[in-house]
This record gives sequence, structure tokens and C-alpha cells, in this order.
Amino acid sequence: MNLGQVLEIATECVANEKIHSDGLTLLYKLDDETHKKLDEELFYKINNSIEAFKHNEIIEINIAGITFIFEME
Repeated sequence: MNLGQVLEIATECVANEKIHSDGLTLLYKLDDETHKKLDEELFYKINNSIEAFKHNEIIEINIAGITFIFEME
């Protein structure tokens, strides 16, 4: 999973009238490698490489009222 896929899921949830997306929380359990790659991708999109990357065990982001939580398996 990458940031593009996360944005695609958020877009689909918001566009689908059958899904009440406000306050929706999605939990993903990712393998260690995929989790670290997503964490690193998000880090560099947000921090502009000012700081050194430090891997987080739990990643939580909010997009359009949908909370995405990513944990390692």
C-alpha cells in the first residue's frame, strides 16, 4: 500500500453516498516492509527532509474526515 492507494480509498469512501465517512476509522495491518515504506513516504511528503526519518510503529492520518490507522502485523 502506498499514499496514492490511501488517497484513492478516501476518495471512494467520500464519493459513495452509502458510506457514512464522517468519523469513519479504517485499520490496516501491514507487513513490516510495506508499513515502513508507507511511513517513510508520508514522512518525506510532510517534512521536506529537514529531519532524519524515524520509523513509527503506528501511523495515523486523517483525510476528509476518515481516519486511517496502519499497524504492523
